[in-house]
Amino acid sequence: MRSWLLGIVLTSLAAGLARQLAPKGREQAMVRLVGGLLLALAILRPLAGGCWEGLELEIGPLELQGEELAETYRKNQQEALSAIIAEKTKAYIWDKANQLGLDCTVSVAAAPGEGGIPLPESVTVRGRYSGELARWLEEEVGIPAEKQIWLEEETWQKRKESES
Repeated sequence: MRSWLLGIVLTSLAAGLARQLAPKGREQAMVRLVGGLLLALAILRPLAGGCWEGLELEIGPLELQGEELAETYRKNQQEALSAIIAEKTKAYIWDKANQLGLDCTVSVAAAPGEGGIPLPESVTVRGRYSGELARWLEEEVGIPAEKQIWLEEETWQKRKESES
């Protein structure tokens, strides 16, 4: 018991000293993380020498829960990445439209491409049609003409009136 407590105290002192000596920012955060892990190992050290025979764990349900959580995490991560790519692409297209002197709004849909990385799939442009922007969308952004939806003012007004 005495050596265990001494190990915990010495580990926390060493971790605190290392944290004080580390430069501020990312390095200090990394030192705090490593110090915390070492302290956790020092605290859990008695468990490593414990007797595990006769202890039966039913791991099957836990493994299934872990897989389900991992799949949910991957799905949420994919959705978040798709949203970020769609937003960045939208800003990129809108900037180009402004350079061309177009007054429009843009919305982009992203979908998983090769390797599961989300790519811009389609675009909706509300405003006057521009052949130059349409070609640019196809060549630079990779959105083919059939995936470009142009809602010109008249079409947009009619659509708003029909929704009312």
